[in-house]
Amino acid sequence: MNRADFASIETFARVADTGSFRAAALALSIPVSTVSVHVGRLESRLGTKLLERTTRRVVLTFEGQRYLEVVRPALNAMLDADRAFAGQAGDLRGRLRVAAPIEWGQSVLGRVLGGYAREHPEVEVEVHLTEERMDPVRNGFDIVVQSDPASSPSLVGKKLGVPMKQRLLASPRYIAARGTPKHPRDLVKHACLVAGPPRAQTRWRLGRHSVVHRHATANSGSVCRDLAAAGCGIAKLPDYLGAPALAEGTLVEVLARFAPPPEQLFALYPRSPFVPARVRAFVTALQAHLEVWPGCLLQPRSTTSRVSAPQE
Repeated sequence: MNRADFASIETFARVADTGSFRAAALALSIPVSTVSVHVGRLESRLGTKLLERTTRRVVLTFEGQRYLEVVRPALNAMLDADRAFAGQAGDLRGRLRVAAPIEWGQSVLGRVLGGYAREHPEVEVEVHLTEERMDPVRNGFDIVVQSDPASSPSLVGKKLGVPMKQRLLASPRYIAARGTPKHPRDLVKHACLVAGPPRAQTRWRLGRHSVVHRHATANSGSVCRDLAAAGCGIAKLPDYLGAPALAEGTLVEVLARFAPPPEQLFALYPRSPFVPARVRAFVTALQAHLEVWPGCLLQPRSTTSRVSAPQE
């Protein structure tokens, strides 16, 4: 493969990532016409159409999706090698693409990114929040934060801090009106606020018990937290969503003896001998922040507002 072929593949991948010829041109610092030439050259060489233009954006054809999945690992490896041997592997610059769960990202990720961006202003950070499982290699991310460890030898999985506690929380008003459950089987008499898809068979694992009696379902833990604070029921929440309200007294913990299992988060990134410094530095920042952050969550908001992200 010659340099022109590599440029065509890199341009095609950038168009697929951005959904736009113009955005790809800006990212690569080349004219839009050159982007069109590169993509056209690649389609001609492969003998198939890779992209379809719609009125709003550019989308991958079936063949384009398959081709991107196959070529992405090799493209990432070549780009990493180019950076390394050009002397950039040790420099904190370039683009950092991060994927993370929506509500964890909204609650925690911004605090880490703020400190990281101040320290490394030449790194362009791109964040994608989603509840879908992302694969760093297949989906083209530098780092993916999720609750599952690496399941492929092509990935590295680093633990992020200590496992995050999950608790059953309700408002004092609800407890006063409905009483305090003493055992998981008592939940059949209570309103359970379930975070998850409406028709999913979501169960609460409480010790050796697996129970739930739905009263309301939302695909948002924040909504369940707010419903619990309004006295509408009992919600199962991770500490990054529930602990501040617990510290302030707007929510209280119930069935603490049967607490749900904690959740361990991992940072996944492609396994490579040329891991860019910006990736290593961000994983280190995540680990440092999450080592101390769970304790900060249990302080009243007036105190936590003065706690800044740890510096490397």
